[in-house]
Amino acid sequence: MLLLLLFIFLFLSPLSLSVNQEGALLLQVKSSLDDPNGFLSNWNPSDQTPCNWTGVGCDKLTQSVTSIDLTGASVAGPFPLLLCSLQNLTSIILFNNNINASLPSNISTCHNLQQLDVGENLLTGELPETLADIPNLVYLDVQGNNFSGDIPENFGRFPKLEVLSLTGNLLNGVVPGFLGNISTLKQLNISYNPFIPSQIPPEFGNLTNLENLWLTQCNLVGQIPDIFEKLKNLQNLDVAANHLEGPIPGSITELISIVQIELYDNSLSAVFPSGWSRLTALRNLDASMNKLSGKIPDELLGLPLASLNLYENEFEGNLSESLANSPNLSELRLFQNKLTGQLPRDLGKNSPLIWVDVSHNQFSGELPEDLCANGQLLELLLIYNSFSGKIPEKLSECTSLMRIRLGNNQFSGEIPSGLWGLPHVSLLELVGNSFSGQISSSIGGANNLSLLIIAQNNFSGLIPEEIGMLGNLYEFSGSDNQLSGFLPRSIVNLTQLGTLDLHNNKLSGEIPLGIQAWKKLNDLNLANNAFSGSIPAEIGSLSVLNYLDLSRNQFAGKIPLELQNLKLNLFNLSYNQLSGDLPPFFAKEVYKNSFLGNPGLCGDLEGLCPGKDDSKSGNVWLLRSIFMLAGVVLIVGVVWFHLRYRNFKKSKGAIDKSKWTLMSFHKLGFKYAYTLRVNEKSDIYSFGVVILELVTGKRPVDSEFGEKDLVKWVAFTIDQKGVDHVLDPKLDSCFKEEICKVLNIGLLCTSPLPINRPSMRRVVKALQEIGGENQLKAIKKDGKLSPYYYEDASEPGSVL
Repeated sequence: MLLLLLFIFLFLSPLSLSVNQEGALLLQVKSSLDDPNGFLSNWNPSDQTPCNWTGVGCDKLTQSVTSIDLTGASVAGPFPLLLCSLQNLTSIILFNNNINASLPSNISTCHNLQQLDVGENLLTGELPETLADIPNLVYLDVQGNNFSGDIPENFGRFPKLEVLSLTGNLLNGVVPGFLGNISTLKQLNISYNPFIPSQIPPEFGNLTNLENLWLTQCNLVGQIPDIFEKLKNLQNLDVAANHLEGPIPGSITELISIVQIELYDNSLSAVFPSGWSRLTALRNLDASMNKLSGKIPDELLGLPLASLNLYENEFEGNLSESLANSPNLSELRLFQNKLTGQLPRDLGKNSPLIWVDVSHNQFSGELPEDLCANGQLLELLLIYNSFSGKIPEKLSECTSLMRIRLGNNQFSGEIPSGLWGLPHVSLLELVGNSFSGQISSSIGGANNLSLLIIAQNNFSGLIPEEIGMLGNLYEFSGSDNQLSGFLPRSIVNLTQLGTLDLHNNKLSGEIPLGIQAWKKLNDLNLANNAFSGSIPAEIGSLSVLNYLDLSRNQFAGKIPLELQNLKLNLFNLSYNQLSGDLPPFFAKEVYKNSFLGNPGLCGDLEGLCPGKDDSKSGNVWLLRSIFMLAGVVLIVGVVWFHLRYRNFKKSKGAIDKSKWTLMSFHKLGFKYAYTLRVNEKSDIYSFGVVILELVTGKRPVDSEFGEKDLVKWVAFTIDQKGVDHVLDPKLDSCFKEEICKVLNIGLLCTSPLPINRPSMRRVVKALQEIGGENQLKAIKKDGKLSPYYYEDASEPGSVL
């Protein structure tokens, strides 16, 4: 017995501890790949065969390896050509990995392959023409790589190929007609490649077995050839996002198996061809963003369509009532045409509508009652038409709705109560109609509401206290109505509020306490109401406020000094009952129109407090003289800088160019900061323009800019072409880094939002740091200078 056990140990055990030859080969493949996620961790050399290894498929009878599928394994390395040594291998799937380098030309040694999928990897170089030498290849997918060059001419000789997907590469030859020679082809996808301008090859009309033809964004030009009469099996046709022109060929209605047609984003013109009634399988048609005209054919609208996208064309006339009969219609987008008449009366009654957008047309009449009969409607967009009548009560029961845009029509009557409180609506736009009645208290249930735009109607009554429950509300625009009463105290709970515009109403009372919670408020417009009491000092704590209009109310008392903290583009407190002295910051001519019509308001501006004593007038004269002197010093400094800059350019080699330029910016900054003591964002802006003039060598206004000024031209050019296209070519490129930093300061100073402009003290410090050890911290994105800069708000002595 002992001898028997010893025999088993010595002779049988080694056999059980070694894998067969195919397994050994696969272990070599494993060693050639980087496997960061351990996808191949159970490829164990102690197994007899690899048939139970992850991603390995074997023949059940012979136990030989027939397929390798490493989809999404995140393995990296060159294509494992060793796999071609597996004699019975018919399928290699390496989809969505990090296979790199080029596809080897001797890949044809995988002579038994039927399927090769290396899509979504990092392969480069040209496509190997030897792929066509694999005699049984049926499926070839190389999408989502970086292959470039021409499609090899050999590709027209595949004997059995049914699927060819080259989409999403860098192929930059022509779209070749020889692909029309692959008579077995069922799917051809060459979309999203930068081919040179090519026409759709008429040879594609020979692909009688073709089921899917995808030519999206291939730089196709010319007309769509009349090639479809023999493509009886075609189910999907996509030639979108090209430069095709002319009419849609009549043979397109010969595609009796077609399910989806994508023609959008071209320059197709003329009217639709006839014969659409033959396409009984058609479910999706998208011919949007073209120049198509005429009437939308009734026979097309009578098909059982699921989606119809014809927006941004020139269609006119009525919609056939038969459109409402489709049991599949979920998407209807017809905006920006010239369509007239009423929407089909039963639209939505028989269809699972989800998206409806017929904006910017000439539709009229009342809305169909059953638009949301199936309870799935998410978007109802009807702006800029001539719809009239009341909103159907049933629409208020459509709890699925997320966006409602009914603006700029002729609707009237009261809004159904339930519509105010739909739980998923994020946008409710009713602007520019004749709606009446009150804002319902049910609005408290609109938990997702972000934009409430109800301006230019006849809404009346109180703003309900429940509006304070809308925690996501960003904009409340209710101007030009007849709203009355006090602002609800709960309105201060809207901490996400960015815009509150209620001008031209009949609101009264005081602004509620607690508005300092509006930390994101950018626009506050309460003009032309009957608000009273004092202006809250808390407004001065709203750091991002850009527009403040409290004019034509009954506010009384002094102007809070805290308002001097704001950086406003629009500021209007005129025609109130304000009194007392103007805060020093506002005692400037530029703000004069902000305080008109306040008889008790005193200040040093002409026309305010004419009875001031002589000593006060003397002080005013002295202050004005100081400002005038500072202005003169500023002008002299700028002129001096220009002269130095011009003289420097004439003296080649005399001085280190970059060093002088940076020193000059440094000096100019100090002159600006410590002689004028800049304390307005508009002055910072002017200084930024000077910097941009010097760095670009261009004037503030130039015919080269078109309708733009220098600031907009610089920002646009950097965004589109990069920094090099705005720098003055006369500046020494050896100091490009420093010059770019100066340019960045100019961009910061000319930021569109005054709040984003730095103080002059901060600018001076930044200019000082460019030439020293500390470098300006510029924020970059995609290699382009950012217009944003974060100031140190705690910096001592900062005036802004």
